[in-house]
Amino acid sequence: MSKMLRHELQSYFDKVYPYSKINTEYTLGGQVHIRFELGEGKSNGTIERVEQSTERALTIFNDTFNDPFNEIFVLIYDDPAENFFSNASSEYLYKQFPAEAFEKFYNQFEIVNTRFFETDENGNEVVKKDNVKIIIGQLPVKNINAKNILNGIANLEMGFCPGVDQMIFFFDPLTDRAFQMYDDRGCFVWSNKADNIRDIYVKRNDWIVECHRPEIDGYFR
Repeated sequence: MSKMLRHELQSYFDKVYPYSKINTEYTLGGQVHIRFELGEGKSNGTIERVEQSTERALTIFNDTFNDPFNEIFVLIYDDPAENFFSNASSEYLYKQFPAEAFEKFYNQFEIVNTRFFETDENGNEVVKKDNVKIIIGQLPVKNINAKNILNGIANLEMGFCPGVDQMIFFFDPLTDRAFQMYDDRGCFVWSNKADNIRDIYVKRNDWIVECHRPEIDGYFR
């Protein structure tokens, strides 16, 4: 069952997001995306910044996945070698899903392509590969404790507990909408077509990252 989840998610990517590969995290993305500011206006290292980041991220998450009964894919990259933060805990993230559901997730170490380069024995620059745990699940939106996950991401670099340092992505195969919060600064919503996320673009327009606005506005003209 768990191996089927990996196959199903990659098959979905091949159909809707053809450049996205599970074994290469930086390729994940859609043909159309919106980048939102979360922590703007609040000082670094403050609970006020964390609270605003969490509230905005949760609002956008709920805009993106507005049917609590839709079964969405969850994709997590958990790299033990990159755990630089003492406030981070893999177990905390895992507990934000029902235990019986998490047991059925795909949960395996794989060799993945990183964002970095290294020099091989012939002096050539090649993509650095790492052994990373990839976790994939599919479950109803209502069964995901999104607030705790997003709060953990916001906490991480601000130094608060609990922190979540895993990369985590959400995909709805029924609506072709996806969401990722990368840290307290911001999050992405993406799709393969502008009309799939136009309502979020309109509703949360004030939160769009200004330096990326020309590109983002261009998708929706």
